[in-house]
Amino acid sequence: MSLDTPEKHAEFAQAYDLPYPLVSDRNAAIAAAYGVSRLGGWLPTKRATFVIDKDGVVRHVIQSELNIDRHIDEALEALRRLQER
Repeated sequence: MSLDTPEKHAEFAQAYDLPYPLVSDRNAAIAAAYGVSRLGGWLPTKRATFVIDKDGVVRHVIQSELNIDRHIDEALEALRRLQER
């Protein structure tokens, strides 16, 4: 999910052959709901990853502006823990 347009998302998904939909949050409503918007949506959102279970419950949140690997590593670990339940 990002503030990018649906067209930008489609281009990105096609370029990386993503098998899932991407969400365009043009008005920053989703970002605000998750507490990652900045200045009412005027600036890019905070970089955050939310691990959400099949019931829609947020189980883990990763926030790191610079360390992308942290998002990947922690999200995978959170998903492994969810599978063990």
